This record gives sequence, C-alpha cells and structure tokens, in this order.
Amino acid sequence: MLLAGPVAAQTAPAVADGQGTPVRVQTTLSFFMSGSGAEDELPQKLDQARKIVFQLAARECELLRSTIAKDCKLDSVNSNVRQIEGRQPQLQQPTGYNVSGTIQSTVSLKAQP
Repeated sequence: MLLAGPVAAQTAPAVADGQGTPVRVQTTLSFFMSGSGAEDELPQKLDQARKIVFQLAARECELLRSTIAKDCKLDSVNSNVRQIEGRQPQLQQPTGYNVSGTIQSTVSLKAQP
C-alpha cells in the first residue's frame, strides 16, 4: 500500500535572540613541539602532541560555558602531527613537530544581556 499526500515540515519555533538555537563552534589550533627527529623519539612525541590536543578539547566546553554557551556538546576532535626536519642555520627552523587540531562542538547560546 502506497500513501501519497502533502507532508508538513516540522520546524522549531524561531527565537528572536537565538537563545536555545543550536550553534556549531569550531576551534582550530596549531603549535610547534621541538624534538630531535630521531625515530626512537617519534612514538612519544606523537602521543604527547595528541594528548595536548585532546586535553584542550576536554576543556573546550568549559571555556564555552564560561563565555557564550548555556549547554555544550563536544562533537569531534581531529589532530595532525607532522615531523619537520631542521633546515639550514640561516633559516633558523629547528627540527621538531608541527601539531594542528580541530575541535567541533554544538552549543546553546546564553541569553544576551
């Protein structure tokens, strides 16, 4: 049996000040960790770099609640670690690791004063 007919769209009621409307927040971070670039150091440096990104992600909702958010939910965390070989001394780029990460959250905004 096939039923056909108009379908009513279900929408949330609009709120004038945006309070209660879910808002996605994305935070991108990037930092450098020095290191020798030795193979035996790589696993520890990768773990250390990812741990920093995950620690920052764990605190993200706390920060959002202290500023703009009434409620917060962490949606995703992405981390990327890239080994950098030192270059010629005149460029002054040390050997180490470039670390970047993205933290995505969904928040409900606080009422604005």
